Amino acid sequence: MKKRISFRLFCTVVWRGICQVPGYIAGLFGRKSGCTFGKVVWGIFAGSVTAIIFLFAVCLIYAFCRNVVVNRWIGPKVSGLYWEDRHISNDIVFQWQYGRNGAKRLYNEATGKVLMRNLDWVAVSSDKDSLAVFAKNGRRGYLNRFTGEVVIPADDYTRAWVFSEGLAAVEKDRRLIFIDHSGKTVIDKGFRVHFDNPKYAFRNGYCVLREPVFGRVGLIDRNGNWALSPEYDEICNAKGFWKVRKGGNEGLFTACLDTMFTVTHPYVTVNVDMIEVGYADHTSRLYDFDGNVICNFVVDRAENIFYQTDELREHEDYESGEIVYEPVYAVADCLRYIVCEDDHAEYCGLMDRQGKCLTPPDYESIEAVAKDRYLCHPQGVILDDNGNVVPQM
Repeated sequence: MKKRISFRLFCTVVWRGICQVPGYIAGLFGRKSGCTFGKVVWGIFAGSVTAIIFLFAVCLIYAFCRNVVVNRWIGPKVSGLYWEDRHISNDIVFQWQYGRNGAKRLYNEATGKVLMRNLDWVAVSSDKDSLAVFAKNGRRGYLNRFTGEVVIPADDYTRAWVFSEGLAAVEKDRRLIFIDHSGKTVIDKGFRVHFDNPKYAFRNGYCVLREPVFGRVGLIDRNGNWALSPEYDEICNAKGFWKVRKGGNEGLFTACLDTMFTVTHPYVTVNVDMIEVGYADHTSRLYDFDGNVICNFVVDRAENIFYQTDELREHEDYESGEIVYEPVYAVADCLRYIVCEDDHAEYCGLMDRQGKCLTPPDYESIEAVAKDRYLCHPQGVILDDNGNVVPQM
């Protein structure tokens, strides 16, 4: 009858065979197996082999769990349950999965059918155009976001932007052109895509375009002609107006590109119901949308100024219990008003108690040195209650 060899016995025999190797190595140097040298060699070898086997086992278990347990057993069973959705219309959904595979697809919730696989992304225009731009395999195309049908295949365009006012910008053969819903070229004026990747969207019949040589921006019309020459640093549409920046100054054009404020102002801010315009003397005015003055002088806040009197007030110090004396401060005759520029810089001037501005906001700070005397920085001048400079002796 054959005796069965257990797994434990097998491992013991193999391990003893491995442990005989250091004894053999020690014998090559003329040492006996029982000597100190042989024991040291055996200990080092056995410890090294144990560490190697342990690391190998950990790597083997990790590779098995990742490539077999997760990817082959667990992954296929749960992958269909964790799709993230983004509707591009009532029925058509762009879906994606997280993880190493990162599958993406276009799905019709009404029919339960997958319309397109291996998409990179889908983008819908802000004005809810019927066509949405999509990316697949490094190319761009357009699909009907209500049916999921591909209208313009992703064959020729290396870049593409959403439709706006019936036109979309695409890049083909390193040229920037504009197409209509049928894919027909409408504008081809030799433009090129600038490296900072602007939006190329039409607003009120115009599109911001940056010429690639000097990086200046202008506006083109729907025929591709320059309606506003490319000479500005920035252009943006602000509630229907076109705000421009050039050389640190700002200006404003109407929706029809009529000049409303020349490009000579430190800042122009279009608010919900008014326009604030800053001037070189740190003042600002408020205008309505027709350019009429609402407020000729804007003050952000006004505050009292305190000066130190000759009186002293005594009180007991809470920690030491000693009597200490502190100066008494009083309110000066005039107020200090503050105006804030668009970059949050603050300037101040002198104002009387009736709200009349006695000086322009030429100063960074004003402090009272007496009831009717005010020290202004950084000029270092002293003003009286009328805003006049007091001669210094």
